[in-house]
Amino acid sequence: MPNANPLTALCAVTSFLWLAHSLEDHQIIEQPRLSSLLVLLIAALSSYAASFCAVWLPGTNGRFDDGPGPLHVKRPNLPKKPRRYFLPGLVACIILRLEIFHRVTLDLQCSKPGVESFLPLLILLYELLPGRRTRSGAGDDDEVDRDDIGLTLLESFSSWFSESKASLSVGVLMLTLGTYLVSSQDPRSTLFCSSQDRSVLVVLFQWVGLLVDAAIAIMLWRTLAWARTTKSRLKTLSGILLVASLGTGLLYWTSRLVLPATPMSYHFRGLGSLYLFDVVVDGIVFSAFLISTSLLATEGSPLSLVGTIAFLFGILQAVQRTRLTGTWENISPATTHSGLILICVGFSSFVYANNIKSVVLIHRAFVVFFLVVVTIVATIYTPIKALQIVEKHPLIKHIYDARIQAGRWLVHARVSNSLSVAVQEYRERHNGREPPPKFDIWYNLANEHRSVIIDHFPQIENDLLPFWGVPPSKIRENVRRAAAEPDMVILQIQGGKAQHNLPPANPYKLVMDDLVGLVKGFAQHLPDMELAINLDERPRVLAPWDDVQRFTKTANRKRISKLLPRTSGSLDEMPVVAPSAADNKQQAQENFTPVRALREMTALTCPPGTKARAGTHWDIRDFCASCAKPQSQGLYLTNWALSQQVCHQSDLLRLHSFHMTPPQIRPLQGLLPVFSRAKTDSYSDILIPLRRISEPAGPNTEGFDMKWARLFWRGKVDRPSSDHGLVRGGHQERLVHSLNTPARSERTTLLLPNKKNTFAFEQVPTGALNDLLPLDVAFSSYTACKGSKGTAAANDDSSCKDAGNEFHKKAGDDEEGLRNQYVMVVDTDNGPPRELLRTLRSSSVPFYASIFQEWYSERLLPWVHFVPVDLRFHALHSTLAYFVGIHKADGRRLNGREVEMAARQDDAKWIAEQGRRWADKAVRREDMELYLFRLLLEWGRIVNDKRDGIGIK
Repeated sequence: MPNANPLTALCAVTSFLWLAHSLEDHQIIEQPRLSSLLVLLIAALSSYAASFCAVWLPGTNGRFDDGPGPLHVKRPNLPKKPRRYFLPGLVACIILRLEIFHRVTLDLQCSKPGVESFLPLLILLYELLPGRRTRSGAGDDDEVDRDDIGLTLLESFSSWFSESKASLSVGVLMLTLGTYLVSSQDPRSTLFCSSQDRSVLVVLFQWVGLLVDAAIAIMLWRTLAWARTTKSRLKTLSGILLVASLGTGLLYWTSRLVLPATPMSYHFRGLGSLYLFDVVVDGIVFSAFLISTSLLATEGSPLSLVGTIAFLFGILQAVQRTRLTGTWENISPATTHSGLILICVGFSSFVYANNIKSVVLIHRAFVVFFLVVVTIVATIYTPIKALQIVEKHPLIKHIYDARIQAGRWLVHARVSNSLSVAVQEYRERHNGREPPPKFDIWYNLANEHRSVIIDHFPQIENDLLPFWGVPPSKIRENVRRAAAEPDMVILQIQGGKAQHNLPPANPYKLVMDDLVGLVKGFAQHLPDMELAINLDERPRVLAPWDDVQRFTKTANRKRISKLLPRTSGSLDEMPVVAPSAADNKQQAQENFTPVRALREMTALTCPPGTKARAGTHWDIRDFCASCAKPQSQGLYLTNWALSQQVCHQSDLLRLHSFHMTPPQIRPLQGLLPVFSRAKTDSYSDILIPLRRISEPAGPNTEGFDMKWARLFWRGKVDRPSSDHGLVRGGHQERLVHSLNTPARSERTTLLLPNKKNTFAFEQVPTGALNDLLPLDVAFSSYTACKGSKGTAAANDDSSCKDAGNEFHKKAGDDEEGLRNQYVMVVDTDNGPPRELLRTLRSSSVPFYASIFQEWYSERLLPWVHFVPVDLRFHALHSTLAYFVGIHKADGRRLNGREVEMAARQDDAKWIAEQGRRWADKAVRREDMELYLFRLLLEWGRIVNDKRDGIGIK
């Protein structure tokens, strides 16, 4: 078939780009060894199956086919015959390479970017070894008689260029260097490489892996090139992959026997089908890549193939980074532009020096012309974009816009000035549904308490909407089912009285007594009902997205309550509260959920097609710009609500301790009616105002101007043990490390003024920046790596033993924190921060970083009541610098120059005052009572068998 050869090249390039783009977000990375086994096995079977279709593939007539190879490379001399040890050596190298990859990914934050760019250079060194056969120039059919008197100077130079090892070396060197420059410039993640980590060993593994890659390419080329036909080549390839998969499987099972491991399967609804789909698809694509590249390499040389793939990867990276010139993601345009030129010039030289006539169906002359155009456009575009300046700091506009939006939000939150208007407003916001019975009593109480919010309760509406699609009898049944779970209690309202079933000795009795006290003020207006209250810090209901959507769609359809069976609404006697998981070791072990299982459960709550549903973002070394971009404008966070959603930013599954800490009580995957204090966007719990066992003391009453102008935080981590990833990537650990003990090589992007009083992004050493900014961030207690004897964290992870040395420990308490103008407020491992409301009421500015929602969260507005901080912490320094400024001190410099940036303290003072006033207006105990009253009125109707026909009268 005349088009078979070009299509082989196209298949190789397409499959490579697909794997490079998609593997990062696939489920297979969760089980690397098992995935490697399955992918190799599928690739082996696919290669064997393809051997029966060899008649449609190049090489059918044998290894001395006529015509050029798939890359249109003039046939070089046949390589030396492979030695006997090549086949077992190939298998061993493949297994070793997969194991090296696994080891590097365990400490990916310690690896160096761009190392893979040097693979063409290693292949070139093999080509230049003594004893290698001389390179073929123009080929037999195009040989030129050097004694021909008519030989022109141009032809002579062309002949020399295509045969010269020097010209080939220059092209490969330029291509390698250019690819390295553009692939090593991505912003780094704040997941850090500790001084206790073996970073030198990780980098060594990278280089060893690169050498193994070169060995695999060369040995596979020499082995397959001597196969007589394409069919025999594919069968040989299939045998190699099959034996490699068996060897990988043996290593996998051995590791599971020797090392402690989590079970292979769990009793929960996970993403097994999606994992299997990813494995099958990736296995097929990987086999297509291997088959096509094998045919390419055997018809030409491995250097042609590796160089072309390196070029495609490098040019895509270079164009993407050039497009980002002038933004915070690319503040080194000169480096990017140099890399782009090196790639273009280097590959242009490479295709002629290596006699590549066409690249993926495109003649090399057109490729070179395209690269010339790209170079010219980039040369014009880069300085124009690089010289673009920011006349005003973007946070000035963000804060101004937030003030405007806050005014509009407040108008929308209280439209009603009478009961009739409130009823009409309710109907319009609930698709014509009538308000619940006793809504008039709630409205009068809201006016009596001078509530600033009358009409806007989206949290209640979103929490309860799916339950409109569940029959009331089923809901009541599920309440008792949920209450039987550990750390659950029943709140029963019957005959106008509220009570709970906790015994006096239970430590949560004060919490439930306080909740009953809230309900007593309006219990006489509620119908009889039971509520399952979650006393644990962590939310409990991880209902899959498909289930929630099915119930929500049912709720949005025409009511079908007349078709549902009628059951009695009377309440039975409350059961005795179940023992907690902490009181029952066996039950605790049964409820234990590994982190990988938790991530799969969380991913299942996301819509199909989203990043988190597709797989965990495993590249923890580099900053995931696509994850942060939807909620950001440039460097700064602007959409707070979107930043708390995990489905489009799967990197948070490895950057927040909540997703990295195994819950001691297994989440519930059915849509059960559970009322909790807090939840993330993934959970389906119903939020309820619920105090904690210990509440922080009252706020500090000092004015903003009387406080220290610094950012303060004291954290306490008392989890029994932590795995390696959590110690390096937990949100609290990352915060303390980046503000106290960053590595010398760490850089932070900052928006700084220049001589013309305009602003531009610069990268500055993080350590130097920490010295200039007023920071007091540390752990007061850290016990995560002091696990009991026998735990994996305490014994198997040596880097975890001394992890406390990474963190700057200081004494301090909440009272000391409120003496500062800026207070960092971050989540705990299991729930939201305890001190947010106290900080709001203290005239300090909360720097708030969280994924959790509480009953009042919808009432707090970013850049008005608090300063939002992305949990990646990449913009924390720049945000703080906007408020406190940067002042010349002790001759210290940033990037070799003194920097002076005026402080915007007035904006900070305004935010602190707005937060204090709003907390005293909208987050009072009276507001808790009103929120709870309205929630229970709605819930009382939902659990009523006649819910579709009842409303306010």
